[in-house]
Amino acid sequence: MIKIILTFILLFNCAALYAQQPPAQLPSLFGDEEKYLPRLRANETPEDIIRKNIFVKVTSGKSTVYTGEPLLVTYKFYTALSSQAKVSKQPVFTGCSVLELMAEKDAYDELVDGKKFHVFTMRKVQVTPLQEGTLELGKAFVETIVQLINADGTGVQNYSASISNNPISVQVKALPEADKPANFSGLIGNFSIAANVDSNKVPVGENAVIHITVKGTGNIAGIRTPTINWPAGTEHFDGSDTQRIDVEKFPAGVSAVFDIPFIGTTEGEVTIPPISFSYFDGGLQNYKTVNSMPLTLMFTKAVTRDEQMQDIVTEDITNTKYLWIVGAIGLTFFSVWRFSAFLKQKKADKEKLILAKEMAAKPKIIIAEKPAYDISEIIAGLNNLGSFTGEKDFLLKTKLFLTKALQLRLQTDINSENDLVSLLKKNSGHADLAPSCEYIFTCCNRNLYSPETDENIHEKLYFELTGVIKKLYGFA
Repeated sequence: MIKIILTFILLFNCAALYAQQPPAQLPSLFGDEEKYLPRLRANETPEDIIRKNIFVKVTSGKSTVYTGEPLLVTYKFYTALSSQAKVSKQPVFTGCSVLELMAEKDAYDELVDGKKFHVFTMRKVQVTPLQEGTLELGKAFVETIVQLINADGTGVQNYSASISNNPISVQVKALPEADKPANFSGLIGNFSIAANVDSNKVPVGENAVIHITVKGTGNIAGIRTPTINWPAGTEHFDGSDTQRIDVEKFPAGVSAVFDIPFIGTTEGEVTIPPISFSYFDGGLQNYKTVNSMPLTLMFTKAVTRDEQMQDIVTEDITNTKYLWIVGAIGLTFFSVWRFSAFLKQKKADKEKLILAKEMAAKPKIIIAEKPAYDISEIIAGLNNLGSFTGEKDFLLKTKLFLTKALQLRLQTDINSENDLVSLLKKNSGHADLAPSCEYIFTCCNRNLYSPETDENIHEKLYFELTGVIKKLYGFA
C-alpha cells in the first residue's frame, strides 16, 4: 500500500493583471512503511512511467463567461507514485484580474481511468476577464523526482521530469445591451443593498452620516457610490468607502460600505427615498435592480451653545481639603515612574554591554549591495506609458508598471496590490507613498470595470504615478 504525504508550500498573490509566482516546494515525506518503487521494463523509459502516473490538470467553472463575470480556475497535481516535487513556474494570466482563493490543504484520493491518484490543489483563483475574446488559462510547471528500480534489478536511481497541464481557453463575451439599467456600473454577481443612519432625530446643522451597504457574492471591484436623491433641506459632503472580500469560497463574498456625511438646513421631517443599485446576474443572465428602504428623519431645532454646556457638571476644586489627594497621587506616580525608568536603563545598559562584546568577537564584513533596479529603465517605462492612447490599455499597463516598480524598489516577489501597499506602509523610507499607490490601483480597477471612465483619468493617473516614481526612486 502506498503511503504518500505531499505538502504544498504555495506563495499566494494577486488581484493583479499579471500574476506570476515564484516556485513553491512540494516536499514528499514517507512514514514507517516501506516505499513502493516501480521497476523499469526493457521497453519503457523513466519518462514513460512518470507521465503515466503523474500529471497536472487545470479546470474552469465555465467555458463561456461575460466580461466582468467571476470565473473559478483550479490547478491540481495528481500523483500515483512516491515523489518529490516543486512548482517551478506558475501560470500567467493576462487580460483579467485575479483573486487568490483559499485552496484545500489536505490531499484526497481520486480514481482516474480506474487508477487511484493522490490529488493536491496547487492553486485556486477567481479570475475576472476585463475584455472580450479568448481568455487563455496557461500552464503550471512542476518539477518532480521519483525513484525507480533498474530493469535488471541491480539498484535504484532517481529520475526527474517537468510536468505541466494542457492549457485550456474560455470564451469571454460582452454583456447584453438590452434592458441594461442606466445606473449599471459593470458589477456581476448577486447583491443586496441597505441604508441606515445613526439617529432619525438630528438637530439642524449637526453632522449626520448615512451608511449604505452593498454585499453579496461576485465581483465588486469598481463599484461606485450609489446615487442618492437628496431631499430639500439637506446638504451632503464627500464620503468614504471600505470594501471587504471573503476568499474562503467562490464566488468570493464581498461587501462595500459607503459612509456619506450630511446635515439638515431647515427644521422638519424629510424622507431619503430608496437607493437603487443594479447588477448583472450571471446565473439568470439578466439585469437586476435592488432598492434600500426609505429613511425618514426629523431635523430638530438647532442646539445653542448654552444648551450644550448645561449638562456639563463642573465642580469647585479649590477646596483645600481635597488638595492633599492630588499631591499624593502625583507623588506616587512620580515615584513609580522614576523606579521604572531606573530598571529600564539598567536593563538597556546590560544589553548594550553584551552586544558590544558579541560585535567585538565577530569579524566585520562589508558587502557592497548592487541596486536591484536600473533607473534608466524605470524612466523609460514611465515615458512609454504616455504612448498608450486607449483608456483600457493605459489602465492595464499602469497597474502592471506600478506593481513592477514597487517590486523592484522593495525587493519583493509579492504581486498582490493590497499586499504591496501594506508592505509600503511598513517601509519607513516610503510609507508616505502608500496612499498615492492605493489611489492609483483603486482608480485603475474602478475605471476598468465601469462602462464610463472618469473624466481626464489618463492625465490624472499619469500625473499621480509620475510623482510616486520620482519619490520612490529619488530622481528629479
